[in-house]
Amino acid sequence: MSLASLLLGCATLLSLFSQGALGKAGRLGKVVEQTQHEKAEATLLAMKEFKRYLEGLEKDLSRTSKRYSNREVAQGVGFVAAGIHEALNYLEIVRKVIVKTERVVAKRNIASENAALSSSPS
Repeated sequence: MSLASLLLGCATLLSLFSQGALGKAGRLGKVVEQTQHEKAEATLLAMKEFKRYLEGLEKDLSRTSKRYSNREVAQGVGFVAAGIHEALNYLEIVRKVIVKTERVVAKRNIASENAALSSSPS
């Protein structure tokens, strides 16, 4: 795997990731309102696919670094692998924040619905 193909693959995946998080309708130019929950679900799905790609890339880089005897190449591949590992850690943090936010919003919506039902005259 050459460095150029690796960078092109990352750029392509990031592009797909950002488009997937925005939804297909946004790419077609149509304005379709998505609920906050739908946006969160789309983002989580895109993040899951991106994580799977990065994990595969990390394994490929590990194999690649073992093949090269050139110290500089192996060291460069090691740096890239470390960066991918950090990106995976960051994705996990973002995923946890999204899930936690979804829970808080759902609880708040339930509480406001209950308050509206109890205050409305029967």
